[in-house]
Amino acid sequence: MRIRGQNKDAEVARVCVVTAAYNAAATICESIESVQQQTLADWEMIVVSDCSTDGTDDLVRRYAAEDPRIRLLRQNTNIGAGACRNLAIASTNSTFVAILDADDIACRHRLERQVDELDDSQHLVATASQLLEFGDWGGPVLSAWPMTLAGIRSRQRKNKIPIPHPSTVFRRDALIAVGGYDVLCRRSEDHALFLKLRDAQVSCTPEPLVYYRTTRPIGLRYTIREGRYGRFAEDRVLRGMETPVPAKLPRTLAIDARSTIGWLRRRYRERSQSTVEVRGTYDSEPLLKDT
Repeated sequence: MRIRGQNKDAEVARVCVVTAAYNAAATICESIESVQQQTLADWEMIVVSDCSTDGTDDLVRRYAAEDPRIRLLRQNTNIGAGACRNLAIASTNSTFVAILDADDIACRHRLERQVDELDDSQHLVATASQLLEFGDWGGPVLSAWPMTLAGIRSRQRKNKIPIPHPSTVFRRDALIAVGGYDVLCRRSEDHALFLKLRDAQVSCTPEPLVYYRTTRPIGLRYTIREGRYGRFAEDRVLRGMETPVPAKLPRTLAIDARSTIGWLRRRYRERSQSTVEVRGTYDSEPLLKDT
């Protein structure tokens, strides 16, 4: 499915927060309320429920009934996060598209900071921020994505995700120009999208603007599988492979070895990381202090 713009007669918000949700009843309320608390009021939020069965839809409808800036798009079949985001992008005419996963939380100044960044830097196609990673394991822990142009370009040249997708705000016209997310990359749709944008200039700011819910520790088997899906995305985008993802991805010694090395580095990094003390609920100016 290739996204195409749709004309709307209604007033257009500057930024559309796009949330793909599947059985997210336990966390969706926090995500929506973090958007409602934004210092930038000129937003709309489109939640695409991917055939949820746990009451997610009813929760979103309650918020939408009280706040017309919130919309629910219900899917009767499971189509994947990338396809869900494409539907939302096609359903808005906003200048910018902000990604917010259904289990993440936006800091209060997130939209204001990132819209200002894109307004001031017209050469940027997208901007992201550092993340505050948290979960049942504890946290928050400040992420360490590269912030220099050289560091970001290096990741693009190596076909790696250059900036954190969960905190990214894109120019909507840039997403439409590349056809949006590849819907056949159901587990690596963010990787495939950034491969499409690998020549675009993007940025990552030091200020953490999104609380990113994660699982720790991530298993080696999961990491290897994700590496294989990443290779599939590269085959799709960079090598023009037209076939959909097979039921079982083939084993590739080089890819699996690279994933294993990456997993070991991540485990070492996680053991050495310190949590940060955060002042205020959804505060976009957290007091970072080693504990």
